[in-house]
Amino acid sequence: MKIALNVLQQGPLSDGPEWWGLADRAGVDVIGLPDSPALVQELYAVAALCAEHTSQARIMTSVTNPRSRDPSVTASGLLTLAEIAPGRIACGIGTGDSALWGVGLRPATVAQLREYILAVKALLRGEEARYHRRKFRMQWSYLPDGADIAVVVPVSGPKVLRMACEVADGMLLSMGFGPDNVDYVRSLVAEGCEAAGRDPDELELWWNSEIVFGDSPTEALSRGMGVSTEWLTMGSLEGKQIPDHLKQALLQFNADTHDIATDYQDEGRQQAHIDRARELGLYDWLLARAPGLWGRPEDVARRLRELEAQGMDRWMFYVGRSESDRMNQLRLICDGVLPRLNLD
Repeated sequence: MKIALNVLQQGPLSDGPEWWGLADRAGVDVIGLPDSPALVQELYAVAALCAEHTSQARIMTSVTNPRSRDPSVTASGLLTLAEIAPGRIACGIGTGDSALWGVGLRPATVAQLREYILAVKALLRGEEARYHRRKFRMQWSYLPDGADIAVVVPVSGPKVLRMACEVADGMLLSMGFGPDNVDYVRSLVAEGCEAAGRDPDELELWWNSEIVFGDSPTEALSRGMGVSTEWLTMGSLEGKQIPDHLKQALLQFNADTHDIATDYQDEGRQQAHIDRARELGLYDWLLARAPGLWGRPEDVARRLRELEAQGMDRWMFYVGRSESDRMNQLRLICDGVLPRLNLD
């Protein structure tokens, strides 16, 4: 099993080495670093520092977007990181989340994301890129050979998924974790890869979720559902397995909680989400889509082993919305869950 941790660190940059080192020593496969300038420090500066304080984990932009930087700027950042930490850099990139709506900008379209990914990948290979009717290439006197930087796309619906099957190296999947959700995702991946002439085994499929720790699964569930919904209402609602009678409620639910000033800092956020989900009639449906990662470290590890037996063997966990809880959450994962998974 592979484990990735994505932590939105809003404290001083000097706090970073403690959690990066903890994750690296624990055997975490990927450390995700957010790209959200209104919330956290500059991605590529932080990633360089993270690379200097780790030796094993891959470092992934988690995630960047096509609108904040020209493809040449992104490629330059990634190639520089690849020289600092050879073989340990990955590019997570989506249409745009808090980095954009947090400053009043709209996400990119799927077509724009596709064009951007193709341009960045060409530049990483030292080839000519074509983007927005321009042609250009990296003019460095030295380019790292074989940078091998995977591009991983967050996916919450079939349109982005099909595009990722064509041009990406992996996906961060947020399309539900119930048996019917997983079967649906796998069928879409098989269809998308067949249409693109690719082998589905070429793609890294990461299941993107959260863990809610507590004294028991029941107690943990009372404090957080462990499932995120914001991606489901970005763009179209079609093909996302949302019942028609819940679509308006889901739109309202996400509108209620989409506030950059509170969404990543409010200590009572999880309880407020539970209460609002109940009010809107979404609670039971959301639980049916959740991965069930609730309780003590041993409960979470046991559940992950059950999910691994179903072929879900790569997980990225978003760690702690509230600043005060993040290091405790990290320690419970790194010191409690991971040793029980016997990661190599």
